[in-house]
Amino acid sequence: MVQILAGVGLFFLGVLVGAVFHRSVQGEATKNKRLEQKLAELQETHTKYQADVSEHFMNTAEAVRTLNKSYKDVHTQLAKGASRLCNQEQAGDFLALSKDNDNQQEINIEIENFSPPMDYAPKSPGDGTLSESFGMTKLSEEQLKTNEFESDKTNK
Repeated sequence: MVQILAGVGLFFLGVLVGAVFHRSVQGEATKNKRLEQKLAELQETHTKYQADVSEHFMNTAEAVRTLNKSYKDVHTQLAKGASRLCNQEQAGDFLALSKDNDNQQEINIEIENFSPPMDYAPKSPGDGTLSESFGMTKLSEEQLKTNEFESDKTNK
């Protein structure tokens, strides 16, 4: 009888341990599925966001292009009206402004004429401003002995 009770008790203990083990394994699998679903949702949201940003910039570029075309149309209309309604001198001034805006010329800069700024004194026959002897005059032995260099400074 004790053996039967021990067998039944061990059976229920095995069922209990199996259930606990099954839950822990199944719980991890369920958790992994939820994480995969969340990752897929986030990737889909990110892809939609990128598409929305691209669409926004495409619409903005189209709006700017339309704005530029409208500006040119208004300017052309004003030029036509000025030439038709104003006297020749005023219309000529307005048309000259129009042509200046349409024919913007590029500024050509010769790079050979420019050099980068230098943070040192150039080596040249004359001393540069960073030279140790800049602004100094060489005095003769006689001037040093008689202190005449002080009177020269005050006279200038």
